Amino acid sequence: MRARFAYSFFALLLACSVAFGQTITGSLTGTVSDPSGAAVAGATVTAINVDTGVQTPTTTNAAGVYTLRFLQPGHYKLSFTSSGFSSATAGPFTLEVGQEAKFDVKLNLGSVSENVVVTAAAPILNAENPTTGDTITAAQATELPLQARNFSSLTTLVAGAISVNPMAQNSIARSAYNGGFNINGNREQSNNYTLDGMDINEAIDNYIGYSPNVDALGEIHIISGNATAEYGNANGGQVVMTTKSGTNQFHGNAFWFIENTNLNANSWTNKNTPNPADFGAVPTLNRGIFGGTFGGPIFHDRLFDNLFAQDDPRVHADEVAFKVDELPVC
Repeated sequence: MRARFAYSFFALLLACSVAFGQTITGSLTGTVSDPSGAAVAGATVTAINVDTGVQTPTTTNAAGVYTLRFLQPGHYKLSFTSSGFSSATAGPFTLEVGQEAKFDVKLNLGSVSENVVVTAAAPILNAENPTTGDTITAAQATELPLQARNFSSLTTLVAGAISVNPMAQNSIARSAYNGGFNINGNREQSNNYTLDGMDINEAIDNYIGYSPNVDALGEIHIISGNATAEYGNANGGQVVMTTKSGTNQFHGNAFWFIENTNLNANSWTNKNTPNPADFGAVPTLNRGIFGGTFGGPIFHDRLFDNLFAQDDPRVHADEVAFKVDELPVC
């Protein structure tokens, strides 16, 4: 029995060792030097998440280089300290999914009571790898007009992306999620979709298998070309989505988007029919999409939670069916 248990445990570990995930975090790197340009070894570099207060420290190596990996996307500040030098800070700035941001800092000689503040006003350029693409922020995802609140409509904002069937992006029905995009001449089935690092592709034809609430999305990162090694399963675009995280402040929203036949404009056919007796009925569309989000700290500066809910209506002639999906994220 013990031998069988040991073999089973070893097989489980072996299976885990080959389960690779895709990058849904960001990283920071750079060089710390003194006024002469010489490397400052052993300097303490701390990444501070502005929204959560979580601090991630590291130290520079003999060449003055620091690297901070696996940082959750969000707003950050950097703190630099070393004995015999005045401290320095950089930021705040936004760190995106899969981004490798680089900050080089020079520390001035002086006491620890002195502080140099470097404000990163300009967008951080990606100089660490040849990946191309763009990022849709949470504000853009919720404030841009989206028919049926379908996130796939946002994918065509990226250079080189088109939709050969835009009407498919205007449906929220489960069977009509195949409203993706074609990028740089690739087929729609060549795209890959992940949510928090998990594959959400439809298994048969590699279409979109699940459409998350856009209010739940913290970021949509669309890689249009030269994806790095961890992104596979596709020759087209990589749509990397992450859900929002909680913060040290309680926050949330509520929404209700309503479409009703009584509010619809007349049809194009009716407007171009000379005889009013030949007018047809105004097209029927009754649909309500409502839901909301709520998040905040479970333990201040340590553990956070966000709850998302959105009703998923099916459109029928005279009725609407609903289903609520709740997705807790810690």
